[in-house]
Amino acid sequence: MRRRRGVSDPALKTQTTAAARQPSGPLQDWLATLSRIDAADQARAAPRRPDAQAAWEPRIVAHAERSEPLPEPEPEPPAPRAEDDDLAALMAENMMLKARLRQENARYDELQVLLADELRALRSHVQQEVDKAEELRAERDLWMARAEALAQPLFQRR
Repeated sequence: MRRRRGVSDPALKTQTTAAARQPSGPLQDWLATLSRIDAADQARAAPRRPDAQAAWEPRIVAHAERSEPLPEPEPEPPAPRAEDDDLAALMAENMMLKARLRQENARYDELQVLLADELRALRSHVQQEVDKAEELRAERDLWMARAEALAQPLFQRR
């Protein structure tokens, strides 16, 4: 029976606490999918693993004396190991996540460019409106000055 190296079984079975913030939307769907995949992998791997509580006992082999040496066994072709499959799956998932991250970064950059363009257009429009308002104030002030100049002789004593 082979034992996984590098990661202990408790580390593989980490679970989030209920107090943790629950994600929403696509992230929640993605996490739920990963949980289902993890549960399916554990269910598939369960028949291969013996009971974790059983203690390991060394196997005792009786040594038989022989006059002739034992023939060397023929090398067996390496069988695909479960660790290799797990590693390949993790690498594939990592590559997929990196590709999604690059795609999201590209979309984020595009959105920033669009937002910057919209802000520039909005600033330009606001500046045009402020300029029009200044022109109207100046015109108003001119008309008020003319009206005062025209009305001044009416209020002077003769």
